[in-house]
Amino acid sequence: VDNFYKVGFTHTGLWAYMRHPNYTAEQSVWIVFYLFSIVATDIWLNWSIAGALLLVLLFKGSSDFSEEETSKKYPLYKKYLKEVGRFLPIKKKFKTNN
Repeated sequence: VDNFYKVGFTHTGLWAYMRHPNYTAEQSVWIVFYLFSIVATDIWLNWSIAGALLLVLLFKGSSDFSEEETSKKYPLYKKYLKEVGRFLPIKKKFKTNN
């Protein structure tokens, strides 16, 4: 098996810059949907905030769980957690030493 696969988790492409780019994209859609509803109605607190908030909470909990399980399985994942932002590319690009 190639060294790329021995790492055991996705760590290239967008995943080299943030741990959950798919979650970030989904949350962004709902947050923008909420922001559009504010512009359209001039009401800051409306029903569409529910979808945005629930997804943020869902993905926060889901990522906590999956990261804990993955850390147990793959030792290099702990390094990945320290070096790469969860939902935003706020740290540095992840590189394995292979």
